[in-house]
Amino acid sequence: MRDIIPAKSYPGQDKDAHVTTIWNILVTGADTPDQVAYDIVKTMFEKKEDMVRVHKESENFDLKYQTNAAIVIPFHPGAVKYFRERGLNVK
Repeated sequence: MRDIIPAKSYPGQDKDAHVTTIWNILVTGADTPDQVAYDIVKTMFEKKEDMVRVHKESENFDLKYQTNAAIVIPFHPGAVKYFRERGLNVK
């Protein structure tokens, strides 16, 4: 995916930087119980502020990025359950 880091985002960066965006993903095995996967995903999104205090990258956790078009491997059924409860149409 192509993206742009706007000029002035970093000291000495006078121009937009054209970059390739690589999303962070959380991977688990198919044998992970659905409830465990559900609880992990729910915690990540509903405790986002706590996650940000641990690692700033967590600011980018957003349900809008959880789409079938954005994934490279299938969502775990536990994750699908959580996302559907939040109104997302994922497989």
